[in-house]
Amino acid sequence: MAVERSLDIFSIANGLARQAHANDGDTFEHGCRMRPVCDLLATRLGLGGEEVGRIGVCALLHDIGKSTLPETVLFKPGRLTPDEYRQMMEHTSNGHGMLRDFGHPWLDCAADAALHHHERFDGGGYPHGIAGLAIPLPARVIAVADVYDALRSERPYKPALNHEKAVNLILRGDDRTSPSHFDPAVLAAFEHGAPAIRQLYDEPVAGN
Repeated sequence: MAVERSLDIFSIANGLARQAHANDGDTFEHGCRMRPVCDLLATRLGLGGEEVGRIGVCALLHDIGKSTLPETVLFKPGRLTPDEYRQMMEHTSNGHGMLRDFGHPWLDCAADAALHHHERFDGGGYPHGIAGLAIPLPARVIAVADVYDALRSERPYKPALNHEKAVNLILRGDDRTSPSHFDPAVLAAFEHGAPAIRQLYDEPVAGN
């Protein structure tokens, strides 16, 4: 019965994400790629099957709020202006608003993850600037997978990085990314799981 319920909620989450991103396949595929990475990280953190599944649903839906953004912002090929960046930041609260009233505990969790996945462990993120363990665990897991996938993906304004460069940037930092942005426990799970994450990208499983 629990397996049936989990399959149902995955189908619902997948359908919600696919519908929301009907005009933005890149964002939908981004969530699909992140789900197995989040599964791996959550498993390495010692979480049980239900919690791993819940975080997978959060990964599928974390960017659903981007469906509310103007196309001029969402698909802009160059750097965003300060006003456009403020609009982009609103996808977190917009996503929370889209998911919070379904009355399902996994979607409640996804609403919180949508709201908080750009918070930083050092308190420098948005929308609320919360820090450390005050950030919900699914959002802390998603934060690492989100940056990894963004680095591995080609965009009109940047090339895709290979696995080694993406891992090094997350673990060592540069002028935009710092290890202090991430939960140290999730970062350790990412470092130890990096070979398996490479395999997920180099040999993707059908359906992911």
